[in-house]
Amino acid sequence: MSLVVAGASYKSAPIDAREKLAFSSGEIPEALAEITKLKGINEAVILSTCNRTEIYVDAKTDRMGLESLESFVKARLGVDELDRGAFYVERSMDAARHLFRVVCSLESMVLGEAQILGQTKRAFEAAVAAGACGDVLSRLFKSAISLGKRVRTETAIGSDSVSLSTTAFKAAFQQFPDLESRRIVVLGAGEMARLALGYLLDAGARDIVVATRTTDHARDLAEEMGIGYCAFSDRYDHLGKADAVFSMTSAPRCVVEADRLAAARREADREGEPLVIVDESVPRDVDPACGELSGVLLYDLERLSSIVDEGLSRRMAAVGEVERMVQEAGEEFFSWMQERSVTPTIKEMHEKGDITVQKELKRLCKALASARGEAVSADEIAMFEAFGSAIANKILHGPIIRLRKEAKTGESFYYTSSARYLFGLDAMPPGTACGHCKDPSCFRGEGCSMHERRRNGEPDERYRMVENIGKRTGE
Repeated sequence: MSLVVAGASYKSAPIDAREKLAFSSGEIPEALAEITKLKGINEAVILSTCNRTEIYVDAKTDRMGLESLESFVKARLGVDELDRGAFYVERSMDAARHLFRVVCSLESMVLGEAQILGQTKRAFEAAVAAGACGDVLSRLFKSAISLGKRVRTETAIGSDSVSLSTTAFKAAFQQFPDLESRRIVVLGAGEMARLALGYLLDAGARDIVVATRTTDHARDLAEEMGIGYCAFSDRYDHLGKADAVFSMTSAPRCVVEADRLAAARREADREGEPLVIVDESVPRDVDPACGELSGVLLYDLERLSSIVDEGLSRRMAAVGEVERMVQEAGEEFFSWMQERSVTPTIKEMHEKGDITVQKELKRLCKALASARGEAVSADEIAMFEAFGSAIANKILHGPIIRLRKEAKTGESFYYTSSARYLFGLDAMPPGTACGHCKDPSCFRGEGCSMHERRRNGEPDERYRMVENIGKRTGE
């Protein structure tokens, strides 16, 4: 059991790199199915927003998680090597703390933005629906979502209604203070589009047309909001006449092309007049070349980050308290992980030791009885069993004491994972027969030459010694 997260965000990668990794909502179930089939991956959740794409997994080991995620990301990007500056990886408790920081908006482009909480919740629900989320990631994401709700109600980081949509609204308002008298086009009908429309309507704007790739969705939203709508195929007729455009679809490629926009503006006799376009999508909805057209001011996600947020100082003052809550949530999740992992690991180590003692005891008694010509007595068996158990317990005592000691430290997860790997508890749980020698006491699995000799009828040196002792005793 090992947590790993790999991804890219606005902090680490430019938008052209992020959009290649981004997942639409329709792609996520298939991607989760593919990821959970990778070697060593038990569970997976994909969090893909306009500012980040992150894949969280619970793997058998760190190494398996890292290798499988790296292989998946390379295949998706179509590259042989990853840009280590653009793509980041966090493991174990650092991965958990990263998610807690993300859901609290500490990693957001706009500090305190509210959308990340809902986006995280939907990412978790999608993983559950796809059957990709088990006990570990369920506990992690439920803890994160609960924390996100708390910091927004208990600290000032949620004091303002802040999101990319509010920032996008400010971008348009800076250019058009008389926004209520302007022609506006909104592309998309999802949550972000609803937020943008809410701000526009509150500002008094009424000449608004919404368009999306599914016309029924555009019509339903338009009727709900009391605005106009059009078929997506007719969007350029309205884009050519618009003063402001807000685009936030989930299209896999650009839906506003520079040459068609230029032609539409010429047709509407608005070439050179001011037009603000705000592109909030990843992958981008708007061809970057649109920003080179006369009169067009294009804001993509990177340019939006330059807009001053007037409530920033108030939310910055809450960061310390939010960091403290993140730390507490991390410690609580950490304790759960240790309780879940350390105690069963110690139990399985003892079980595997007991199985080994019993297996070797049977061989010893059989060899000794054969050498002496008489059965081993019950008292002798009890003595051998006690002796064998004592040896096993002595050998396990040191590792177990250290595991319990390290359970109280930040490195305990690594010690527990290492113990499970070294004792073969995941690959060969107690009672599992070695695939090579069919021996449940074998720790080595494939390549166990000692047991291979035994299968071929060649006795081990240990039992040669028992036979020789028995012969000398008989003499």
